[in-house]
Amino acid sequence: MLFLEKNAASIFMGKLFWRNRLLAYFGAVNFMVFGLLLMIALLDHRTFLGVNLWIKPLKFSLSIGVFSWTMAWLLHYLPQKKVRLMAWGIVVVLGLEQLIITFQAALGKASHFNESTLFDGVLFGVMGVAIVINTLIIFWAFLLFLKRDQLPKGYLWSIRLGLVIFLFAGLEGVIMIAVGGHTVGAPDGAEGIFFFNWARKYGDLRVSHFLGLHAIQILPLFAWNFSRHKVRLVAVFALIYFLLSAGTLWQALAGMPFI
Repeated sequence: MLFLEKNAASIFMGKLFWRNRLLAYFGAVNFMVFGLLLMIALLDHRTFLGVNLWIKPLKFSLSIGVFSWTMAWLLHYLPQKKVRLMAWGIVVVLGLEQLIITFQAALGKASHFNESTLFDGVLFGVMGVAIVINTLIIFWAFLLFLKRDQLPKGYLWSIRLGLVIFLFAGLEGVIMIAVGGHTVGAPDGAEGIFFFNWARKYGDLRVSHFLGLHAIQILPLFAWNFSRHKVRLVAVFALIYFLLSAGTLWQALAGMPFI
């Protein structure tokens, strides 16, 4: 199994940087930013909506780091001329998003759904465009994986289905814009669970969003370790995972808390 191999971490890192150096370094930079922001959060106790204002950029730096390393691994299977363009697109748009989120946090402002001034609205709009571009890159990757057939069938389908669920989760951002936030039944800022800040007493669209986005890690890891050549088992696991993500979306829209 992947994570039971001797020296698995060092083997993984070596392969990761060999597969896509740009995305591997970008992910590493985001993890270093996470460490820096964590130290700042321990010293700066300012809050926004009852939460330390550095928590949001902390979460995004961690999420972008994981996503970048995931794409560094997966894009290796695709034509490299196209991968270079995709990798640079990911770095530019997600780097820009992280910069805006951190900048707004430093000012004690919301980055998302903030249109209190023209400048804030422009920054929010820029982030929206960045996410749309990133989503299109993932859709492009999905189309290319449909043409790829030189991988173990179960593993290949886990990547395809993981990308589909990721795209579904990305579309949930449209729902958040329509709602005007991520909390259903109360304004954003309600009491939430540790670090994630998912609302304890109300619906929170971020739960389903989180689960769906991480399908591109969970499904390939499951397939590689347990069902590398068995498409049916991968399909069943993907269906269960999708229903979990979709179920938490329904739960949030009904105004019910995840926990």
